[in-house]
Amino acid sequence: MAVVAATTGAAGAVGIIYIRPPFHWGTLLIVFALVALLEARGGVSLRVGRSTMHFSAKAYASIGAVFLLGLPAAAASSLAALITSAVVRRADIKTVFNGAMSLLVYASAFWIFDALAVRTDPTIGWLLLAGAAGGLAAWVTNQALLGLVMIADQGIRNFRHRNFFRNVVDVMPYYLGYGLTGIGVVAAARLLGPIPALVTLAAPVAIVQTATNRWMRAQQDRAVEAQSGFNATLVSLSKAIDLRDSDTEGHCRRVVDYSLMMGRYLRFSDEDLLRLCHGALLHDIGKIGVPDAILHKPGPLTDEEWRVMRTHPQLGALMVADVRQLEKAREVILAHHERFDGKGYPNGLVAAEVPLAARVFTIADAFDAMISDRPYRAAMSLEDARAEVVRCSGTQFDPTAVEAFNSITDWELEAVAQKKEQPTEELLSL
Repeated sequence: MAVVAATTGAAGAVGIIYIRPPFHWGTLLIVFALVALLEARGGVSLRVGRSTMHFSAKAYASIGAVFLLGLPAAAASSLAALITSAVVRRADIKTVFNGAMSLLVYASAFWIFDALAVRTDPTIGWLLLAGAAGGLAAWVTNQALLGLVMIADQGIRNFRHRNFFRNVVDVMPYYLGYGLTGIGVVAAARLLGPIPALVTLAAPVAIVQTATNRWMRAQQDRAVEAQSGFNATLVSLSKAIDLRDSDTEGHCRRVVDYSLMMGRYLRFSDEDLLRLCHGALLHDIGKIGVPDAILHKPGPLTDEEWRVMRTHPQLGALMVADVRQLEKAREVILAHHERFDGKGYPNGLVAAEVPLAARVFTIADAFDAMISDRPYRAAMSLEDARAEVVRCSGTQFDPTAVEAFNSITDWELEAVAQKKEQPTEELLSL
């Protein structure tokens, strides 16, 4: 909320201080209507490198209008997008932030462009440089504000700065394109006038966007179908694991739920939650390679038998090593028996050396084991198992993950504990 309030305040200050009459009301009204129309049409989300970027004809028209008409056009464009988004979709804190951010983004683009293009008779090369610099200014402002929001939402400790900065680099060329498109509008305006130039640009972009939307929907449908088949395969494998170790019926499915609740508390992204689910489902897949005589032995295991049993994380990681979609899940499979104090196996990792997803899952795995009956002991009560998790904070378990576990209510734990089977769609729904 603080970042949203600061961004809105900064946008308001820019409007009050820098946007002064006289205004070209007729031209600005046409800019407002054009941007509102393009905003109502929506945009398309495309995968750009390691990130997803939203493209809209509105952005191209807006930056062209800003280069032509200055900050009043930035205000008209931002206000049109804000009102249309609130009416067509819904009005929420995100809508307000996006409106304020767009004004600051377009303002920064104009200031840099105007500072470089102020020469009385700039050459084409100089104008292109000014447009590119304006696009880069928009890029820096946009990414800086998004980064601040993510830090405020996730906390500096959980902010995935490496992924964020990689995404920043990935989208930079597209902001350069926005800036150069604005120069195209400026050039066209000298021949056709401001409004015909904007409409001439927006019309073909809108047509291309419509075609791209249809193509993307078809691709997304195929992706959903493929993901559903992949998820069904993972659930089938988890059932095979449960059948292999009949003492833990439903264990794989229950630890998915416990892990998801902790992951949400820690503000995992949807992608990270899905990978956590995959790892939780398949964490014991390596037990398929453990001999029955050891896996089903009713009494205590010998040292040699324990040595064999403790190879199952490595066996599991090896089994999924060639599956690209399970690259992150493999971290959970390999490290789910590591301990926060470094006394786990197979690699004796300590604290942050253990992937966070594995630290979360370790609690889910141990808790479900504690409240389940075993041939060699009776199940613990939910209260005693919860107390045991807290007692082991800082030794077996990561204190941060324990905090996430403690956020789960007794009612939620009890509801999951009763589960034996779940439909695939319910199990892997985020």
